[in-house]
Amino acid sequence: MYSASLVFFCFNEYTRTYYLKKKAMTDQIETFDDLVNRRQYFRVVDNVSIEIAKIDEQHLAAEQFELLPEFGLISEFQLLDVESKHLLRALTDKDKNLGQFLKIMNKKLDALARVISLNHQVIPRESIVEVNLSEGGLSLPTQQYFEKGNKLALKLVLFPNYSGLLLEGRVLSCSKTENHFTLHIEFLDISEPHQQLIARHIMRIQSQQMHPAT
Repeated sequence: MYSASLVFFCFNEYTRTYYLKKKAMTDQIETFDDLVNRRQYFRVVDNVSIEIAKIDEQHLAAEQFELLPEFGLISEFQLLDVESKHLLRALTDKDKNLGQFLKIMNKKLDALARVISLNHQVIPRESIVEVNLSEGGLSLPTQQYFEKGNKLALKLVLFPNYSGLLLEGRVLSCSKTENHFTLHIEFLDISEPHQQLIARHIMRIQSQQMHPAT
């Protein structure tokens, strides 16, 4: 039989090797394309509202922006929708009328949340830019240069639902391109529900691009 100390040593070596390999893979990611291809994320080119602020390691994104209570209202509704989706599917399987009724109520609540947000939320025109978006990060043109490794606070609004997301990111690279910089950002510690919300947004945009309204 193996001794406990030998097992513990082997486990430590395996863990150390695993995290060294993981760090090496992360270190090799320098662009949005690298990030998407390595992690196999969905991606889409889309117009969003985004505000960016450099922050220290000790600070949080929520400390950088003045946020109205309505800012994340639609996102919260959509996150609840994501979390309850399997329950709604199970109810629909048992009672189609009840399931259809709950879907209609969801749409009503989404519409109400959108009206409330639009009445209180002002989107600066200059904040709307074309970005390359995925669940794990984004790239965008910017007039400001950021150092590789900088920690960023991101205030993101997705259209047309006006879903507000407050995220943190890390600069993968910031390269000079003609008359601007191209900033590549990886999201930091993004929650699974937020990733699912972004993924749903991306798939919705992709579907609209593939099947444009006539």
